[in-house]
Amino acid sequence: MSTAYADGGSGWRTAGTMVGIVWRTRRRGILVRVAALAAGLIGTAAAVAGLYDTPAKIRGYAEAVTSGSALAAINGRVEGIDSLGGVIQDEFGFLAAFLLPLLGIGLVAGSTRREEESGRLETVLAGRIRRYQPALAALTVATAAILGTSVLFAAGLAVTGVGMSGAILYSAALGALAFVFAGFAALCAQFVRHTRAVYTATLIVLAVAYVLRGVGDTAGDTAGNATGAWLTWLSPLGWAEKTAPFGDQRWWVLALPAVVGLACGGAAVWLAARRDVGSALLRGRAGPARAGRSRRGALGFAARLHLPAAAGWLAGGLLLAGMMGALARQFLDAMAGNPALAEVMGIDGGRPLAGFVASTQLYLAIIGAGYVVQAVGALRGEETEGRLETRLAGTLSRPRWLAAHAVAVAAGLVLIVAGSSTVLALSTTWSVGNADEFGATIAAGLAYLPAELVFAGLALALFGLWPRALALGWVGYAGTTFIALLGPGLNLAQWALDLAPTTHVGSPPLGTVDPLGLATLAGVAGALTLTGFVAFRRRDVPRT
Repeated sequence: MSTAYADGGSGWRTAGTMVGIVWRTRRRGILVRVAALAAGLIGTAAAVAGLYDTPAKIRGYAEAVTSGSALAAINGRVEGIDSLGGVIQDEFGFLAAFLLPLLGIGLVAGSTRREEESGRLETVLAGRIRRYQPALAALTVATAAILGTSVLFAAGLAVTGVGMSGAILYSAALGALAFVFAGFAALCAQFVRHTRAVYTATLIVLAVAYVLRGVGDTAGDTAGNATGAWLTWLSPLGWAEKTAPFGDQRWWVLALPAVVGLACGGAAVWLAARRDVGSALLRGRAGPARAGRSRRGALGFAARLHLPAAAGWLAGGLLLAGMMGALARQFLDAMAGNPALAEVMGIDGGRPLAGFVASTQLYLAIIGAGYVVQAVGALRGEETEGRLETRLAGTLSRPRWLAAHAVAVAAGLVLIVAGSSTVLALSTTWSVGNADEFGATIAAGLAYLPAELVFAGLALALFGLWPRALALGWVGYAGTTFIALLGPGLNLAQWALDLAPTTHVGSPPLGTVDPLGLATLAGVAGALTLTGFVAFRRRDVPRT
């Protein structure tokens, strides 16, 4: 036995030291994410409690959203929806399906593969820290952050009037969901060499999990008794749903995400102790001796950098668009049989198909905005890991380098929007049997581009002015997501709705697109982008 493993007491001390290092280097981002998520859920719960303050209103909501299975594809099939907790779970269903997994993924990916990619991990391991301890410490800190988020969730739900046992089980189910993806992200970090590949792989798995849960929920009844309903049990999102916190309360289901999360995390720690630092289990082929002509240019190199992230978000957009389009007929039939469903979804004006497309395009706009925030955030990684200085050491100027990345990010956004909108148009046409909204569907997706570019401009401005505060871009994204998806249903004040750039698009094709609003959004995006360019040209590189 080596001396490193013989000293058990030293092992515990160095593990504690590593946990302290992870916490000190990541605490700001962790606290921002936990606070934003907790505030979002608690605010949603309080608004729902104020809006549905009588049993009659809750019963009316339940009758509307359970008429047909189409809405179950989006928010999940909620047991006990005729209660305040059930309404909250349904309203928060779509957001919880993405924000909680992203919490787990972000907490672990930044503390494992990113540290290794930058070379800082090798410096840490030069001391008495053992190879497996960074991965173990990242999982420990992530688990503590997830636990703290769940406790805040439970306390907030209890304050708004939800039963204590249901509040605790629902919060535990969401925490378990985040824990599964934290463990999976730690495992992915052992197989791939770059942080962006960790995000791409985990986002693709998340998209597949969402589709599996959606297909399973639309195939089954409220008891899950139908052919295809078993698919829900293959998805971590389905496990959170099957705990039924406001129905029969199946506490034992929590064991599934706990076991899978522990298995993935344990495998990640085991592999981290046995592979070379700086390497990955999937090494891939050696690159060519000379880069092709396209990659030698600034634009080609930037496109290569952002391609994996664009592919991951595009996969999510295509899956969501295809699933929603295939369910279009079910939505229309459900709204025809129960007009209250259209009211709950915010669809009026006597054009249910246009309203359905408008609602779906809003979800796709959220996906596009998420891509640009992540893509611009990758520029910070280029700077902190030392590659930016190398790139700028030659004849490449700062404006050219940043402009190349801005163009590559914008091109990726157009690809995501156009691809997802085309799939939505095709699948909707196939489902309803006519092409009346085909062109309007694609035009509606393109109309959201100025709003999505506002997020890119905000991230670029932060990168130029205050790169360490790039996490604020995600805060703005989360706030806009809450306002865009939940604000109209919760009857937020108009000034609050106006804070979200998506509000100013006009909800096409149901609503009329305001050219002045789009021009204003484009102007804001341009001003923010210009601010980022000017600030980046004047500041130090690297900025620590």
